[in-house]
Amino acid sequence: MNRIFTGWLAACLMVAGLRIAAAAPSVSDAASDELLRVAADILRKADADQVNELWESGSSVLKSRMGKTAFVRATRKARLSMGPVTDREWSSVTRLKYQADNESGFPAGLYANVVFSTQLDSGRKASERISFARENNRWIFTGYAIAREAPDTAATQDASAAPAKPATQPATQPAPQPGAPAVRPAGTAEVEAAVQAWASAWSARDVDRYLAAYAPDFTPARGQSRFRWEEERRARITSKSSIGVTLEDLVISVVGETASARFRQNYRADALREVSRKTLELQRSGGQWLIRRENTGG
Repeated sequence: MNRIFTGWLAACLMVAGLRIAAAAPSVSDAASDELLRVAADILRKADADQVNELWESGSSVLKSRMGKTAFVRATRKARLSMGPVTDREWSSVTRLKYQADNESGFPAGLYANVVFSTQLDSGRKASERISFARENNRWIFTGYAIAREAPDTAATQDASAAPAKPATQPATQPAPQPGAPAVRPAGTAEVEAAVQAWASAWSARDVDRYLAAYAPDFTPARGQSRFRWEEERRARITSKSSIGVTLEDLVISVVGETASARFRQNYRADALREVSRKTLELQRSGGQWLIRRENTGG
């Protein structure tokens, strides 16, 4: 049985010669385009082992939580644990707003995650998330996370307490995002992870994983039965040759075992492009956050 091996890094280190796949889906939103450009620049510096420069150019959030020496040591150690990489393409872009006095303790403001699907030389796959903070009208590097399949002997490695919260990440326990120093049992980090996993499954046209994000008592719109809704969703998703879903301005509210996630959704399917506001209402069940209702608009 495989477990998920997760290493939280403060930088994005990749092997030399690694490239962003040309087949990666296009993003029409200007903010998402900017984030992808910045992420690509981080990767180029990482490929050249410019770890010191990554820390020097990092956000104030990163520097307040990790010194340069620890940063360099942690990133190099974590990168070695993953092994050589043969290919990578981006899979999602998410922006998240932190309100004042948020539970993560990060400064109020806008944060973001860019998640990549990575092929390892070992034949395994990994998910990588680069996190950013918006400072002085620029996206500044804040953190990096790796999750990959590993044998049962693998253990979770905490290489850095650097922020990494706006994008979701598979992990032994739900991974924090651009900035969460620690994961709370029922905190916004888990909810954000569940929402991003839902968007990633949709983008990958992984219908089974997409439908598994919905609770057994999910209520479809327009009085539609759950069976008919699932059949309709399966047909629509599988009929597309490609799908891309990115989430922006994600605002999460958690009250006990329930939560809401409001965001701007950019949807691309073949030639179709749609931008809409969406709200997901979630319920914590069996250690998972599942969608009970979803509303578009507003």
